[in-house]
Amino acid sequence: MGGLRPPKPSRGRAIFTSENFIYTMAHQRKYPYAVHRVAAELTPITHLQRAPYSGPAEQRRIVTADGVSIAATLLRRGASRLVIICHGFAASQRAASIVWLAEHLAGPYDVLTFDWRGYGQSEGLATFGGAEALDLAAVLTAAREWGYQRVVVVAESMGGLITLASLGAGGGGAVDYPLPDAVATVSAPAAYEHTGGLRPHLVRHVAPVSWLRPVAPLLGFRLGEVQPPTPLEVVEHIRLPLLVIHGDRDTTVPVRNAYLLNERNPAISLRVYPGVDHAIVGMRARSPRLLLADLRALVDGVT
Repeated sequence: MGGLRPPKPSRGRAIFTSENFIYTMAHQRKYPYAVHRVAAELTPITHLQRAPYSGPAEQRRIVTADGVSIAATLLRRGASRLVIICHGFAASQRAASIVWLAEHLAGPYDVLTFDWRGYGQSEGLATFGGAEALDLAAVLTAAREWGYQRVVVVAESMGGLITLASLGAGGGGAVDYPLPDAVATVSAPAAYEHTGGLRPHLVRHVAPVSWLRPVAPLLGFRLGEVQPPTPLEVVEHIRLPLLVIHGDRDTTVPVRNAYLLNERNPAISLRVYPGVDHAIVGMRARSPRLLLADLRALVDGVT
């Protein structure tokens, strides 16, 4: 690396040089890799999980158009195709299920994970999907600036909601940032009001109450003004290859959400897994091989 220094971040652009990465290897950790991995797997609260990677992982910062610094991790394996994995609500890029998926996809493809604003090591405040569109735009811009020829987004739960709403609102093409070549969502809500339990009430009536925001870190994020988008209203405008994956035993985001999205956009490739619960953690528990096969087929099919 010599005496080279990385440039100062400039607002509105993703920043990267080949000198500003950090390799994190298992043997450099104070405790063995296996101990950290088992601890993460046994931690029941997702946002408290700190799953390590078993191989080289480059820590990067990406700056959004509104100046928010986003924490990202690149598993660079020398591939020309990049898979971007977007975590869900009350999670982070270090959640055990996210790390599991990233490591199983890395090799044939490079993989990038990141924390949404207000989550994990990223700066800023979460908005439940409104301002997060800027995070997605910055990450996609960075991917193209780094030279990746093909980019596929895999987004779970809230990450899927943000991705669908962002791409749909742009008409599938009328956006000022590079589009991905394909998208896969896992357990994505069609709208917050169609999620299970008390979630619709919490998003609509509790989260907007400003004096309750200091409680949000207990759930794994820092909350700002709530701006919940509705993918169901715009998903028909997405013209990219779109794979919607859902479990039929999902109680957090019932499978009805997947069918509603498919009704609005019949071009969607819909995959419903029997006996599977919510998000990547649910897929990993019951149908890991099926999930990996479907995602690999999507990435390999991009030309």
